[in-house]
Amino acid sequence: MRIVRERRSDAAVIEAMVSAAFGPDRMQKTVYKLREGVRPLRDLSFVALDDKRKLVASLRFWPILINGRWPAVLLGPLAVAPELRGLGYGKALMWHGLARCRVLGISRVILVGDPEYYNPFGFRRELALHLQLPGWVEERRFLALETIAGAMIGVHGMIGPATLAPLKLEPKKPPAKKRDRARDQARKARAKGKLRKRRAVKRKG
Repeated sequence: MRIVRERRSDAAVIEAMVSAAFGPDRMQKTVYKLREGVRPLRDLSFVALDDKRKLVASLRFWPILINGRWPAVLLGPLAVAPELRGLGYGKALMWHGLARCRVLGISRVILVGDPEYYNPFGFRRELALHLQLPGWVEERRFLALETIAGAMIGVHGMIGPATLAPLKLEPKKPPAKKRDRARDQARKARAKGKLRKRRAVKRKG
């Protein structure tokens, strides 16, 4: 098995797999309101490939805001090809995705799912007790995870989509030309500083 970042060409396969896993009524669920008009986070969208490089599982994370103040991510859907469920593909994606969240400094992860499956990854009902969703969900399945201890302390209120994702995942480096120009300017500034010091020493002498 190999886990890689999702590609645009994977969209049709993922859609078919999600449809098979969750059925045609999934679009009516509350969590889908948080995904409307929002794209999944590119750096947190993964697929699992089998030994023949066939896509067999998928996991996505979406940007959300809690009470308009606290950035977080919504996990899901996690989908595995029906004939391969129970073989560890989903768990491997979960561990990979959560590890990536930690690397990127994302401290809060929210989901709606079976606690029996998600508790071993650290998700807890009590961490979501002061949160609300824009619709009905079964309370026992409304879970949260802290990737940094204490990240959910004091966090409360309605969860909404973050259409302008507040999560700065991987800051882009400036173009090479700008970096080179900045280096040249820094060198010139240092050279001028040294020249001034030499002139000052000569005057004193």
